[in-house]
Amino acid sequence: MDSIHKCAKCGIDLIDTTGSKCPMCGSAIVVVPGSKIWIGALVQFGFSTVFMLIFGFPKFTIGIFGGMILIGTALSAWVRTSTMARRTPPPKPTAHPVLFKFVTVAMALCSLAFFSILLFGFVMFLNSWQRWHQYEGQRHHRSEFQVERVYYQRHRRGGADVYASGTVEGQREWMSLEPYLHTMAHDQGELESRVPQRTSIPIYLFPDLKGRARVRVVGDLPPAEGYRRSAMSALNYGLAGLALTAGIIFLLSRMRRVCFVESEAGFQQVGASQIS
Repeated sequence: MDSIHKCAKCGIDLIDTTGSKCPMCGSAIVVVPGSKIWIGALVQFGFSTVFMLIFGFPKFTIGIFGGMILIGTALSAWVRTSTMARRTPPPKPTAHPVLFKFVTVAMALCSLAFFSILLFGFVMFLNSWQRWHQYEGQRHHRSEFQVERVYYQRHRRGGADVYASGTVEGQREWMSLEPYLHTMAHDQGELESRVPQRTSIPIYLFPDLKGRARVRVVGDLPPAEGYRRSAMSALNYGLAGLALTAGIIFLLSRMRRVCFVESEAGFQQVGASQIS
């Protein structure tokens, strides 16, 4: 239950906290977030844990998601408390209104960039990490994939999937064509012209795997090593991007404080300039 004992401005004891203003001085009441926000965080953690266990996510990702939920909840509680607290005293005038607007917009954009890097960087790392361990230690050998038919399948939410059916050592196999094409085809006709029937593609065959994962296009690196490097690159660049955006947000927050008038003399000076 939300509760408060004294008004932050006049110091009067507050017994009934259902109102939004102090009955003595009329200041807004600062309400400290109660247990509901943490119960919501617990529910989110429970749902995400069940989801990741059902779909076979690595166990360490449960801890990562739990940490993200904890940080997000703590940040939300802090923002709510600080926002309510700022309503109590009269607002400070801005000495540099143009700079204040610019810094505010820049902070919003950097915050969006921070969470985008966190989300997409984590997805890229997780995908490469799973592929890396899928192929790590698996027996394989080089062979040739003889294309019989290619398929262009467009997704409802955008993007497309390109793959082929064919034979490897007399056995029917399927393979993804994205690593072979390097650039995505735009339609079925273009795909057929770029990968005609009876095209021979050098591949690695993983006999112990299933589906398209059995066939991988030969590249500069074996599949396991290639995915390992991709995972490390996503991790390193992601952490560097998070550190950079967090540093910029910190500097912008310091700049934002400079925009406010701190002293009474400064308050009068700004007020006089606005009147004139």
